[in-house]
Amino acid sequence: MTALMVLTGAERCFIYWLAYAFVGWAWETGLSVVLRRRFEDRGVLNGPLCPIYGFGGLLAVAMLGDVSNPVALFLSCGVLACTLEYLSSWAIEALFHVRLWDYTGKPFNINGRVYLNGFLAFGAGATAVVMVVQPWMAGIVESWPPLVLHLVAGLLCAATLADAAVTVAGLVSFDTRLGRVAEDLKELKLEQIRGIDDRITAADEQWERRMAEARSDLETASEEARGRIRGTLNWQQRRLIRIFPTLTSSRDAGLAERIRALLERRR
Repeated sequence: MTALMVLTGAERCFIYWLAYAFVGWAWETGLSVVLRRRFEDRGVLNGPLCPIYGFGGLLAVAMLGDVSNPVALFLSCGVLACTLEYLSSWAIEALFHVRLWDYTGKPFNINGRVYLNGFLAFGAGATAVVMVVQPWMAGIVESWPPLVLHLVAGLLCAATLADAAVTVAGLVSFDTRLGRVAEDLKELKLEQIRGIDDRITAADEQWERRMAEARSDLETASEEARGRIRGTLNWQQRRLIRIFPTLTSSRDAGLAERIRALLERRR
């Protein structure tokens, strides 16, 4: 009986985690639509989930659920959310040698990992979770028959674990593959782009013809670069570069931006 109760509690927590991770994905994706005027799947995982929001929601409920003062709750939620975001950014960079987000230049940022707007937004969101969302959602989930809970949690857990395994595998090889792309771009730049620049700056009677040839060669070089990028980085890795505008690699801070520019030029 005790084991069953523990299992049921874990399954409910997982459902809550999924709900908050999905809401986080919807928030990030919606914000991207508003700010960048196009739809972008902003989940770190391949599915519509932002795991950090799931963990943030659970931690806020578990650690701050007994705080009754709204102001104290808001401030505590903001500190908790920023702590989680900072540690997540640090851990990802330490493990995979890439920084997915960078708030350098934003007001009151700390090492580019967290900043004021995040404190305010996540503090308000977590306060709403603790005071309103969690009690409402708990009432729904706790009313599910045990069999329904076991089936739903089991299937979704299997799918999420498979997605996480694919994502982690992509992150593990991400830095190495970025290194290969850097070498490819360096080779193309030395062998082709430099020659193109020389021809563009050569002023003589055949200027127009040389300009046309240079543009053609530049597009050929760019197309070859895009081909090498697609051959080296898998779909998931290219997606991470696309959806995280401030993503940087420990190898080369500007590499991701150059890759993004090449890939978006074709779109």
